[in-house]
Amino acid sequence: MDIRLIAATHQDLKQRVQEGEFRSDLYFRLRVMELNLPPLRERGRDIIKLSVFLLQKICKQLNHTTMELTQETLNAITSYAWPGNVRELENAIERAVILCENNLITPDLLAIDASPATTSPSEDLSLEDYFRQFVLQHQKGMTETELSKKLGISRKALWERRQRLGIPRPKR
Repeated sequence: MDIRLIAATHQDLKQRVQEGEFRSDLYFRLRVMELNLPPLRERGRDIIKLSVFLLQKICKQLNHTTMELTQETLNAITSYAWPGNVRELENAIERAVILCENNLITPDLLAIDASPATTSPSEDLSLEDYFRQFVLQHQKGMTETELSKKLGISRKALWERRQRLGIPRPKR
């Protein structure tokens, strides 16, 4: 039998192994190739391309005519934090396609709280610039654990990025 297993997690499995909460033999079997994908909220304007792609895919799956996302809908999509990541986006778009009575998807059909997120990345910021700005703004009021959770990364990944970008930890 020739199989390939693909697994996804938001957990730091290496840390879990060290803490004895994940089997080391399974970790080493899974860790043949590791891909780190940033959460949707860190992808900036790429979320629009992904939304259009998902809309086309869902329309095709449901044998629906071509639909469009209004500018207000695109604004809502880019300002929402997407805690459920790509699955949440795909489900919101599928719901909108099913409920839409014409060919224009409006924000209300997505069923998300589209109020602007206080930490939504600016169009002009690169991912590293956004990271730097977010960390520098919030590091005095948050612990490293809180910062890493808000950014959707592990504490180790936060530490590594700080090192790479030259962002020192504040002295407590």
